[in-house]
Amino acid sequence: MGNEVRRCVIISAAPNSDLSFFKSELSDDDFVICADGGYIYAQRFGIKPQLIVGDFDSSTMPDTDVPTIALPTEKDDTDTIYAIKQGISRGYDDFVLLAASGGREDHSYANYSALLYLKHRKCTGKILTKNSKVFILENEETELLGLNGKSFSIFPFAGSSCVVTLEGFYYPLSDYNLSADFPLGVSNIIISDSARVSVKKSAAIIYIANREVNDTN
Repeated sequence: MGNEVRRCVIISAAPNSDLSFFKSELSDDDFVICADGGYIYAQRFGIKPQLIVGDFDSSTMPDTDVPTIALPTEKDDTDTIYAIKQGISRGYDDFVLLAASGGREDHSYANYSALLYLKHRKCTGKILTKNSKVFILENEETELLGLNGKSFSIFPFAGSSCVVTLEGFYYPLSDYNLSADFPLGVSNIIISDSARVSVKKSAAIIYIANREVNDTN
C-alpha cells in the first residue's frame, strides 16, 4: 500500500442532514460505511455503501444486499465509532464523517471525540456538512488555502488549554494560551488565501463555516 492514502466515508444519522453537496465528491475508491440510520440518507441521496453497521435502535434493519453487521444495543462503541473501527481494520487512514453533527448535542460531541480517536491512531478525520467543516489539530500546524472570508472558530479540546498561533486571520494570535473556560476563539475570520494555524501543548477543535461572520452572540 506504500504511502497511499485510502479514504473511508462514514454516513451517520444526525437529523435533517443534506448530503447532496458531497455526492459529486465521492470517488470509486472510497469505502462507504453507513452507521445505523445513515443508510436512509445513502438511499435518499443515491450513495451506494459497501457496509452497514448499527444496533438499529432508531431505525429498522435494512432489507438490502449490502453486507450488514447488527450490533447489540448495550455496547461501549457508538455506531459511528464501530464504523470507524471497521474502516481502520480495512486499512483506511483518511475519514470523512457525514450526517455526524446537529440534532442531539451529546451525539455531536461524541463524534467530535471520534475525530480525536482517529488522530490518536494516526488517521485524518473531518466532519462535513453542507455549510461547515470540523476537524482537530493536536501538537501540529496546518495551512488553510483558498478560504479567505470564511468564518473560523477554535477551542481547546481534551484539555484545559492549548497554545495557538493564527496567521492570516482578522484576529491573529501568537503562541497564545487559549483557555477552555473563555471562548476567545469563536467567530474569527480568515483574511488570507494562505492562513496558518498552529496548536501546541494539547488539542484544539476547529470549525470552518462556508459563510462570513454575520452575527455575534
